[in-house]
Amino acid sequence: MLFSKTLTLAVAFAPAVLAAPTSSQTLGDLTRRYLSPDVIRKLEDGVCDLSKAVMPIAPTPLPAVSSGLTLGHVAIGRGTQNYTCASSTSADVPKLQGANATLYNVTCYSVRAPSVLASMSAIALTQSIDLSQDVQKYTVSGHHEFTAAGVPLFQLKTDKTNYGYVQAKSAANSTAPVSAVKGENGLGSVLWLKLSAVEGDYKEIYRLQTAGGVAPKTCEGQAAKFNVQYAAEYWFWK
Repeated sequence: MLFSKTLTLAVAFAPAVLAAPTSSQTLGDLTRRYLSPDVIRKLEDGVCDLSKAVMPIAPTPLPAVSSGLTLGHVAIGRGTQNYTCASSTSADVPKLQGANATLYNVTCYSVRAPSVLASMSAIALTQSIDLSQDVQKYTVSGHHEFTAAGVPLFQLKTDKTNYGYVQAKSAANSTAPVSAVKGENGLGSVLWLKLSAVEGDYKEIYRLQTAGGVAPKTCEGQAAKFNVQYAAEYWFWK
């Protein structure tokens, strides 16, 4: 599934959007129906005071942002958690082999519409709205993947924007809230994380508001390689 800014705008009127039939409407239809042009401009103009942004807090709080750092970027990641299995029997357990996700710029939502931002991961994962006529590539921040050495990499670069890059390692984790979206397989949401930079333009990254991504407990019936759909918020500090 793709994800674009029109979906994030539709979340502002989530009760109406979620109740609307999705088979015959594009996100553009929903956006025009529920949001005024003025509201759209204010959410998308890219000018906002990030000093007022407040990150979500995990049930077991993650370590705080290190002193002196400032928020540089916020993105919604939508993609897959990638796993491998040594066999297709219950004797083996899936092993995480990384992730692949497209990152979408939602930086100003962190201060202008935090309640909207809080729902974006869940909406991005669960809604089957037709995006074929609504994708606007300039809202993409970049992509997330793992290097050949297994290091998480965030490339916040496109042909239109350059927000930098960072390679990072896990520094702490916390279980997702029980209310988090369980994912297409019903198995839950991946951990919330704090990551510390190995190299790049940012010092710390937080993965929050996760939705889906959890693998089965065993490899029974699984392929040697398989993916689980997920979405999450990523906060980048520098």
